Amino acid sequence: MKSAWLKLGLRGRLALSIGVLIVLAFAVVFTAVRVEMSHESGVIAREEAREPGDQGAQVSEPGEGSSISPIADAQSDVEKTFLLVGGATLLAALLAGYLLASRAASPLRRFAATAAEVDAGDLTPRLQASPGAAVELRTLAESFNGMLDRLDGAFAKQRQFVSDASHELRSPLTAMRGQIEVLARKENPSTEEVRHMEAMAMAEMRRVERLLDDLLLLARLDEGVGPDLREVQAAALLREIAAAAPGRQTELGELAEGALTADPDQLAQVVRNLLSNAQRHAGRVILSSSAVGGELTVRVDDDGPGIPAAERERVFDRFHRSETSRDRSSGGSGLGLGIAHSIVERHGGRIWVEDSPLGGARVCFAIPGFRPG
Repeated sequence: MKSAWLKLGLRGRLALSIGVLIVLAFAVVFTAVRVEMSHESGVIAREEAREPGDQGAQVSEPGEGSSISPIADAQSDVEKTFLLVGGATLLAALLAGYLLASRAASPLRRFAATAAEVDAGDLTPRLQASPGAAVELRTLAESFNGMLDRLDGAFAKQRQFVSDASHELRSPLTAMRGQIEVLARKENPSTEEVRHMEAMAMAEMRRVERLLDDLLLLARLDEGVGPDLREVQAAALLREIAAAAPGRQTELGELAEGALTADPDQLAQVVRNLLSNAQRHAGRVILSSSAVGGELTVRVDDDGPGIPAAERERVFDRFHRSETSRDRSSGGSGLGLGIAHSIVERHGGRIWVEDSPLGGARVCFAIPGFRPG
């Protein structure tokens, strides 16, 4: 019985369910009418028994028709009528249930066909619910289309990311290959030429290593690996990072003293990326921090060309470069700010860009969990 029910489609199940409900309703009504008629029949029979005997004799004279009383005859007619009307109503209910289920299942079958196309790899189809469709179907269509939009966007970003990563890796490899080919054409290259080629190759190899390290870090962040939260002395950590930062000397502004609950390694990665990005495009860089309402805000100011307002949201996209201030020749891979953005989000914070008092760009990030003192 259970296997037969499972084999039925939506139309069959709805039609059968409506039929069962109709049968149960008629059974209840039929039983109630029979009980009431039996009660009335008993009352009438008792009343007739109290009348004079000659009247009773007139009811059943010998030789006259059937001995069935008019009450029993009426009861039989009512039962036949109920059975006839009930059967007709049952057939009509089964047909109506089947048609209703067919109409209700029609958009679901279209949805299933669209889902099959998506499963085959095509993310362009969308569910189309008519304006007159039920609220539940329209809600399902909107939710499904929203999911497809997010998937389409995620896959587009993934394809762009793979393309950009391939281009970034191909550039230094092409440069090294060119240097080696030039050197190989010379029969007796000088020591200076060999040293020059070695220096160029090592520089490109370091660039590849940095890019691979950044890609591996992004992969771990995308896997959802949470930060190793510990109590960190924020001011001391910022001083240490500024002192160890390569390149130009980083100036220290006002630093908020206190403890911050964060991953010290990831927090150091964020600050190093921001300092490195600023130092590539500016002559003066200042690192400072402040605390408001249990939230630590770290700021990196520079006196460089700044970041245009239209670019400030996009600078945190992976491999994004602004034409005015960031290019491949500066040594950046375009992943530093993207990594910083991912780490800050993992800590429940936010990161943004604004104008700097030095005339360049100010990159700020805020992380909760700071305790002054």
